[in-house]
Amino acid sequence: MNSGVGLAEEVNSSCPLYQAGSFGLFEKGEYSEIFTVDDMNRLGDHGIGGFEDLNGELLQVDGRVYQITNDGVVHAPSGETGVCFANTVKFIPQITYAVNNMSSLEELYNSIQESIPDTQQIYAVRINGSFHNITFRSIPAQNKPYPPLSDVIKNQSIFNREDANGTLVGFFYPEWMNGVNYAGFHLHFITDTYDAGGHILKAEPKEAVVSLEKVSELHLYLENKKEET
Repeated sequence: MNSGVGLAEEVNSSCPLYQAGSFGLFEKGEYSEIFTVDDMNRLGDHGIGGFEDLNGELLQVDGRVYQITNDGVVHAPSGETGVCFANTVKFIPQITYAVNNMSSLEELYNSIQESIPDTQQIYAVRINGSFHNITFRSIPAQNKPYPPLSDVIKNQSIFNREDANGTLVGFFYPEWMNGVNYAGFHLHFITDTYDAGGHILKAEPKEAVVSLEKVSELHLYLENKKEET
């Protein structure tokens, strides 16, 4: 795990995961910018997180970052938009399998854990397909002094779609990572038409393909590394 590495530094390794901030600080209310959307797109093409001031849910898929604000609208943020907490990786799936007619998100998660060779490792997760029902949320932007995440979630907006087609993007983190990140699964959703999405709460997969990539290396940025001019 590295901290304080300059954003412009080249890292030559397989499957590095880049993380802005720590979940322990994030859940206490640290929503200041650590890097930008442009930085995130340089580092990876698959990721999730939150924006500066916690202004909406962040989802990165196929090298594009989307911002889902509290009103449920999907935006394409500018490259200069700040990111307060995020993870991104170059997604090259190593495990792929199909799932059908699952009754819950928990059933889906159990199937993924059964497919993971080593649950003590980090995995990038992508799920493409159709869903009988799916529920997701977004949260409102915050002002300083920032409240803790538990208070922000009390004002979340919850959305539901039936017979939805879309993509779940995120990660699985082992228990030993708790505090550095959120232990377990953390996934965000976006529809195929890019008109709705957010942090996943419930899902009933109809027909979907699960793709997994083992992460071998973690690079952690704990503060903004803007160059002085």
